[in-house]
Amino acid sequence: MTMIFVFDIDGTICFNGKFIESRLNQVIQQLNRQHDIIFASARPIRDLLPVVRDYNNHWLIGGNGSIISKDGEIQTMAYIPNDLFEKIVKLISDYDLKYIIDGDFDYAANVSESHPIYRQLNPDGLAKNVKVTHIQHPIKVILFATEEKTFKALKQWFQSYENVLSIHIHEVDHSIDITAKNINKYSTLKHMIGAQNYIAFGNDVNDTQLLNHAQQSFYETSTSGYSEAYDVYIQNNAESVATVIEDLYLSEK
Repeated sequence: MTMIFVFDIDGTICFNGKFIESRLNQVIQQLNRQHDIIFASARPIRDLLPVVRDYNNHWLIGGNGSIISKDGEIQTMAYIPNDLFEKIVKLISDYDLKYIIDGDFDYAANVSESHPIYRQLNPDGLAKNVKVTHIQHPIKVILFATEEKTFKALKQWFQSYENVLSIHIHEVDHSIDITAKNINKYSTLKHMIGAQNYIAFGNDVNDTQLLNHAQQSFYETSTSGYSEAYDVYIQNNAESVATVIEDLYLSEK
């Protein structure tokens, strides 16, 4: 029976910011010959494609659900409303924040080259890094706080907007992801596959809804303290993920 597998990218199957390691890549390709695979990433489609170029996938989910590629056609699910975007831009100015703002294709970014996310940014050089004022239709914003007090202030500020924006707070690296209201990986996946069951692999707060609604959920982590009740916990490295997929879904029964 053909099943649907949904994979997050960074920290789930890509651990270097650039490509899927050889053995895991081979295992996922073998899985793809038997089942349907959807990649669901925080990356925009532009930055997702170079990582999954070995796959002829009909469906990709990018920008935490804000943009999709279906049979090669890119479609935006929702934009951040202009009035709210203007407030976020003012926030960037007030707190002198680092940021990445994705439009339909081009982006505006001011982020340290030493930050891991920099390696993921426009790897094929297809888009332009433009001024914030040139982003007419924002689909996703990432804000980075370098100081704890700034991060705390940002979290408090965004509490007032939880009903009008989708907000994911990353405590580890002091960053905040923002998309339009009700836009996340699961909401977009549901739009694509309806009520069909699926199996999901993820590792971060922006995978929570996706994992919670999966028929079987695989959570990848390097720690032993688990706050969410997922089905299977995996060490977050390529070898562990490849072994689990092989043992559960590719072994001869």
